[in-house]
Amino acid sequence: MPACVWLPRRSRIGALAERVPLLREVLARATRLADAAAGSAALLAGAFSGLGERIPEAALTRRFDVPGDHSGRWLRADPCHLRVEASGVRMLACGSGLGLAREESAAFALALQPLFDEAGWRFDGSHPERWYLQPPAEHPALGGAAPEQVLGAFVDAGLAAGDAGRATRQWLNAAQMVLHAHPLQAQRRGRGLAEVNSVWLHGDGVAPAQLRSPSTLVCSRDPLLLGCADAASVRVAELPVATEREWLLDARDALASAPALQEVLAWRRPLLLQLESGERFHWRPVHRWRFWRLEPA
Repeated sequence: MPACVWLPRRSRIGALAERVPLLREVLARATRLADAAAGSAALLAGAFSGLGERIPEAALTRRFDVPGDHSGRWLRADPCHLRVEASGVRMLACGSGLGLAREESAAFALALQPLFDEAGWRFDGSHPERWYLQPPAEHPALGGAAPEQVLGAFVDAGLAAGDAGRATRQWLNAAQMVLHAHPLQAQRRGRGLAEVNSVWLHGDGVAPAQLRSPSTLVCSRDPLLLGCADAASVRVAELPVATEREWLLDARDALASAPALQEVLAWRRPLLLQLESGERFHWRPVHRWRFWRLEPA
């Protein structure tokens, strides 16, 4: 496997190409491969074996957030902003999109603590973007789709059918009741910020004992990818190493990854470039002579 670069969806790659002009040339002159499945889950499944069909996102991101306390089953209960409309309840912001300060996060988490204590569930709201729940191991699975799949849509579309969906909806409603009258909501509205009026449950599961990956080095800021790297005993660094062959650079965050991507492309070495929307390209140094190609295939 050659060195690999993950890129944003095709519809969002323009911002990265503006910061790294060489990217457009590389994609235009590279060989187009057969498309893979779209989405971050497909990228992860291609980079790590042993994940299974349902990725236990909470247990894996917790390996990154709380390295000494990630064993067992975990569920993400991320702070979110839901808006009630005539046709349903829509998610408008979740996690990092709320801009929660650590002090605000701690205050909202403190208000929610009794709700989960009463159920006998462990709750950890110490991270301002990612909150965690640990239900009993025997409790039926619950939670919805990943927030990026629900953002902007009605939440019912992201919930499972049957008992799991109903149980998840009950927790969302209970959290809304607790958070509705919290004094910090008025302060946030006064600053033009969205209220933190519920939690979004997702990523339920137990992390695999060990993952496997052909990559020897991972460069990313994505906590899920970094959790997978930890489970696979893959080294993590800010920049790839030119002398290594099988590293993975996550360049989906245009602002954060642009300098590393610029350096990597300038090395003129073979690369597998994978877009989150599924498109794949293989680039080799000899491809730079395809000067007649002006736009990616």
